[in-house]
Parts: sequence; C-alpha cells; structure tokens
Amino acid sequence: MEIELIRSLQADFFRGGKTRDLTFRLDCLLRLGKYLEEHEDELLDGLHADLGKPKIEAYLSEIYFPKSEIRLFRKKLKSWAKPVRAGFPFYHFPIKNRIHREPYGCSLIIAPWNYPFQLSLSPLIASVAAGNCVTLKPSELAPATSANLARLVEKVFEPEHVTVVQGDAETAGELLKQPFDTVFFTGSKKVGKIVARSAAEHLAPTILELSGKCPVIVDKDIDLKTAANRIAAAKFLNAGQICFAPDFLVAHHKVKDELVALIRQEVEKLYQDSKDLARVINRHHYDRLLSIINSSGESICIGQDDQEQLHLAPRLLTDISWTSPAMEDEVFGPVLPILSYSDESDLIEQLQKFSSPLALYIFTDRKAFSDRLISAVPSGSVCINDLLKQSTNLDLPFGGVGGSGMGRYRGRFGFEAFTYQRPVTKRWLISDPFAIQPPYAGKFEKSRKFLK
Repeated sequence: MEIELIRSLQADFFRGGKTRDLTFRLDCLLRLGKYLEEHEDELLDGLHADLGKPKIEAYLSEIYFPKSEIRLFRKKLKSWAKPVRAGFPFYHFPIKNRIHREPYGCSLIIAPWNYPFQLSLSPLIASVAAGNCVTLKPSELAPATSANLARLVEKVFEPEHVTVVQGDAETAGELLKQPFDTVFFTGSKKVGKIVARSAAEHLAPTILELSGKCPVIVDKDIDLKTAANRIAAAKFLNAGQICFAPDFLVAHHKVKDELVALIRQEVEKLYQDSKDLARVINRHHYDRLLSIINSSGESICIGQDDQEQLHLAPRLLTDISWTSPAMEDEVFGPVLPILSYSDESDLIEQLQKFSSPLALYIFTDRKAFSDRLISAVPSGSVCINDLLKQSTNLDLPFGGVGGSGMGRYRGRFGFEAFTYQRPVTKRWLISDPFAIQPPYAGKFEKSRKFLK
C-alpha cells in the first residue's frame, strides 16, 4: 500500500471517532497482550536471529517489559483518561472548567535496531492507548523482528488503525514527508535532527529518544567490588548496544587501577560462555568498534573475537584521555573507555564539554558529591550506585534532554506524550455579575479599586 494512502486511510479512521472509545482501546491492548503470550518463542527466535540475544535477556527486555506495560495501561487507562477539574478566578463565576487529554490523531513511530521489538511496541502501546492511529517503521537492520512486528500488527489491529511499513532509510524519508500529527523516533542524534526538521514542516510535535555519551563517575572510598559487578553487568548487556548504557567510566585516580582489575574479573566471571554476550548488529558497526579499539592504545580484551559471527569480545580501554578517538562519539558496543580524575572541578569541566547524555551514573557515598554532579551535569536521568534501574521503571519518565532528545514516555508518561491538554470551559446563560462591557464610563476606577 502506498505511504500516502496509508496516512489518508488512518486520518479517515481517526476522524470516525472509533479510537476515542476507551473500550476499543482496552480491547486492542487485550488482544496485543494475548498475541505476545501465544507467540513468545517465535518472537524470541527473531531476536536471536537479528542480534544473537541470549534468551533470558531477550525475554526480560523485549517481551516481559511490553507485557508489563500493557497490564499497567489496562489497569490505569480509565483513570488517566478522565478529565481533570481546574480552578478559576472569582470573576468568572459561575463556571466549570475541565482539562481533557486528547489524542493527536495519526502517529509515526520510527524504531531502532538495538531493542527492535520493545522500542517498537512501547511507543505503539502508548499511542494506541492514547487514542491515536499508528504507522510503525521498524528497523531494516533487524529483519526477522521487523517481519514479526508486521505479522503481529496484521493479526491484532485493523489496517486503518495500525500499519507496519517495512523498508530502509529511503522509506523512512518518504514517511516523514507525510503530515503525521506526532512523530516518535529512537536512534542517533544525527538522524534525530533530520526527523525533527521534517516534522517541523508539518508542525508535528516530536518525541526524540537519542542517547549520547552516558558517563559513570566512581568516587573513592566506596565498595569497589559491588560497583565493578554492576558496571560490568550493565555495560555489556546486549553487547553494550543500549542507548542509556554506560558509555565511559571516570574513576578517582586512587582507585582506578583496582577498579579496572575488578571489572576485568567480573567480566570474566559473567561471560565465561560467549553465547551469553549478544553480537554486534552488522559488519559496519563491528568495523567501527574495531577502529575505536585500534586507535585507543593499550586495552584489555576479555575473550576471543569471532568476526564471522560478529562476536566482539569485551574490551576495557585503559590508555584513554579526554581527547582520544573513543571519546568523540558514542561507543555503542562492548567497549568501555576508562579515565581517571583527581580534581572534582576539573572533572565537571570535562563532563560539561559533552552534550547532555540520556543518563548520568554516579557511584559515591557522599551526598555532597552526587548533588554537585547532578547540579552541574544535565542529563535525561540520574542513577546513583547502580545502573539502568532508572530507565526500566514504568513509574518513572524515560527520555533525554538537549543532545539526548526531547519528550518523555513509559507508562503514564507515554499516555501523556501522545495526547495534548485541551481545556473545556462551561458557563450558563444567566446574569453575569462581573461582566465588563461598554459603555465604559465610570467603570475603570471602580474596577481597578475592586481588583486590587
């Protein structure tokens, strides 16, 4: 079906009012949840084919997480969608005000390849629950999952309600030419700028989930072994291909060497079986990561590479400065640059040179230190003494700021992202004791005195 026709049919479907009905929305979510239950193995096989994801990683992040979000929406949607009472100045009396949450209309969702199922479904669930129609463009770099998403949508939704459009960057470009009412994009900052410019042509609000170089700051005098375990587990999950994964580590100079040794031990323990580490998405990204490694001086390789299978063993880059090639762009792979600091002010000055990341991670027992970093370094989120937890909680908003994006979603925040606030005011056809109307003679001084 032609892209322009898809957009036209969805606009007609939305204007018909069916998506505004809460029962219709909840039924859609119920059918979607049942489909996930019945096709788990098929979906997991697709994720393994695309990224070599270990089954437990794929299930928890890509299947269980959307199922949890569906359950949350089914439980809370009616209360979230209720109009909210609003106050009024006394001179409007008698009056009644309500704020309604209204769907925008037709949403375009452009999903990434690193979590190709979850990061397609999560915004789709929110948009459908909000009462919109959806056109979903999955990543062509995850073809098995893209095909699974197309089958899912065909079975669960009416074609005028939700449609999957498969294709490459050219297809995405054609979609962006259409006058969608809101656009949701997850991916790189470079492409995010293109999406924002295209959406601006139609004055469509955008939600951009980008990433940036998320730092991990490790203070002295902390439990280094626990910190090393949590850093290793978070960094190499999904082979480091996570938008809010720790991108680089900066440790206090007094503990850097010990921390590096402990992280190495933890990685060796966690990844004794190479099958527990996902693979790099394609040869282009594999070669990009090798280039970063080869230009970074001394490094620690933990395990063996397998170029044919796109398996890149974890690397710790220990000979790094703030101006090294590894610090220029987001790493987005199983490679961890490690620097040190001695002066807190200098550390903050260096961190402030980067655009605002999606997450800031701090390991410290000193509140004054964490408060200072939080105040000085803007980020989409903050997590202290752990990693990833702030971004896997449906009770918290997820999103970036500045270079890491704009807008928030997940749970209620997703419902709000795909709706707008519409004030509705009602008065009665009775005498208005506070009306100010011509003729104005003698009314100015009286009003000014009364309204002081």
